[in-house]
Amino acid sequence: MDIRNLDAQTALNELVRHGYRHAGDYGIMMNARMQANGFFRQGQPYRAVDGRVVVVQQGKMTLEIDLEEYRLQEGDIAVMMPDALVMATDIGANSVASAVIFRRLPSQAVQAESFVLSGDDVAYSRVKQYLAMIFEQFNRNTVFTDIIVHFFDALILDMLSLHTEVIASRDDGFMHRFIHLLSQDGREKHPIDFYAERLCVSPNHLSTLVRSESGMTVLQWIDRALMREAKVLLHHTQMPIAEVADTLGFSTPSSFIHFFKHQTGTTPLRYRKQLLR
Repeated sequence: MDIRNLDAQTALNELVRHGYRHAGDYGIMMNARMQANGFFRQGQPYRAVDGRVVVVQQGKMTLEIDLEEYRLQEGDIAVMMPDALVMATDIGANSVASAVIFRRLPSQAVQAESFVLSGDDVAYSRVKQYLAMIFEQFNRNTVFTDIIVHFFDALILDMLSLHTEVIASRDDGFMHRFIHLLSQDGREKHPIDFYAERLCVSPNHLSTLVRSESGMTVLQWIDRALMREAKVLLHHTQMPIAEVADTLGFSTPSSFIHFFKHQTGTTPLRYRKQLLR
């Protein structure tokens, strides 16, 4: 059963049947098999309405988060902010993870970007303790929602603080800053000049750096961002093709159709129909 094809209440009931618990703006699922029950469609990007903390406990998986690819294994933690552009490109058959879903950041937090804590034994140990305490509270005879919400807030703030410590100890990297800009503005901003200006380099220097660090051209990265956004809109909205083209900054629907077919070998309409099968 694919929960994306269900109405909100039925989808929630299906999640609860598989162990999902929620309180206030937060939810938790423990020890979930990542391939089970069609909850994830590999290769299909989407905009995450809620934020997520995914803790890999077994197996391996590859996630693309805001255009950056991460190969995750046991002990890794992915923290995705609300509205992150997410795509699962490979989920191992035996992959097991626990997940926290949040609709808002704690009031004490400054808006952050998505990130991954990889190979951080301290973070993994601490997040497991939080998850255990939260789930224990849900299993008490009397559930105190306020206590549970405070635990959720503490978990997210702690992960943000650990990430801050990591980035303070290293240069964040030019390529990372370029990709982050692209994930935020790629839907509407297509010219190379826009990204060069934001990164305080010339367009030629930007092209040289991006190709050197990634093996891809700036235009290939821009096309990649556009394709992710196009697939999100075609899959998760009922927008007419002309409106999708306009939203993505194409001058005409035909120019969007030509671009999409060049990238995928099929038209946007056929792509949308294939998703409904």
